[in-house]
Amino acid sequence: MACASHSPDLAEALLELCCVVEAVRAAASRELGLTPQQAQLLTLVAPQELTHGELANRMHCDKANITGLVDRLERRELIQRRPNPDDRRVSQVILTGQGRELVTRFRRAVSTAITGHLASWPAADHHQLATLARATTEALRV
Repeated sequence: MACASHSPDLAEALLELCCVVEAVRAAASRELGLTPQQAQLLTLVAPQELTHGELANRMHCDKANITGLVDRLERRELIQRRPNPDDRRVSQVILTGQGRELVTRFRRAVSTAITGHLASWPAADHHQLATLARATTEALRV
């Protein structure tokens, strides 16, 4: 049970890491004229069409919050709603060309900021961190 005694240290380190990464993401969002929540929604929609319910689940919030976010992003022509072909009562949220371009710029800004902060690290450490981060993400995914 030696691992159990380290769990609080691990949890603290992961919480601190999340806060720091969120600060980087928030700064990148602001640079692009987005809120962090808008950037999160756009990046979730980037690889696939999602319904309001799926977005609410992935963003851990109420569907009413999603509706407001989608409305604002749709007015900016970054996303659009498309009726689900199987159930016209449900709409799918998809990126527009302008939305895809903004997601690319957002991801590039976040990547540049993070790699800039870690530039002094050896490549092996970058690889090890990426491997551990992916494994941790998978283990913690709900």
